[in-house]
Amino acid sequence: MYEYRVTKYNPEFRDAGGHYLREDWIMFRQVGESISGVVLTVEEYERVERAYVNSAIAFLREAGLLSMTVADLENHQGSQLAFRNGSTLPLDEVADVIRQMLREKLWCRLEGEDAFVHIGWDFYMYIGVPHRCIFAEQKAVKLGLFVEEFVSPHHRELDDFHA
Repeated sequence: MYEYRVTKYNPEFRDAGGHYLREDWIMFRQVGESISGVVLTVEEYERVERAYVNSAIAFLREAGLLSMTVADLENHQGSQLAFRNGSTLPLDEVADVIRQMLREKLWCRLEGEDAFVHIGWDFYMYIGVPHRCIFAEQKAVKLGLFVEEFVSPHHRELDDFHA
């Protein structure tokens, strides 16, 4: 499996331990706040959110996936959902689930045959696919994101928080 970390965070601004050194917004609830002297607008948030969603779907499509399965669903807000643990969703519905995770409305693992999408804290997205997806990598970069080879910390066997 080929694994990626796809984020809005430029890797040039990480320390030797991988910690991001710049102050940046990390969640939807910060819309309207000033971060490093710049107010996070709804438009900017939605632009970045679209980049994440479109990038994730591009990786899944290039990998030949048509659907993903919901695993380990956490719905702390008790929202009415059209799916549950074990639901298999077509990619257009996967896109909506990713949006909801980015907005911290729910959390789950999206899993497919030799593939996954994990959304972590602070706007980190991890994607696993059966092979390298060069066109999706290029699309993510074109959308303003940074693509790095990186093992997801949200695999069941590695994930302390959601285990």
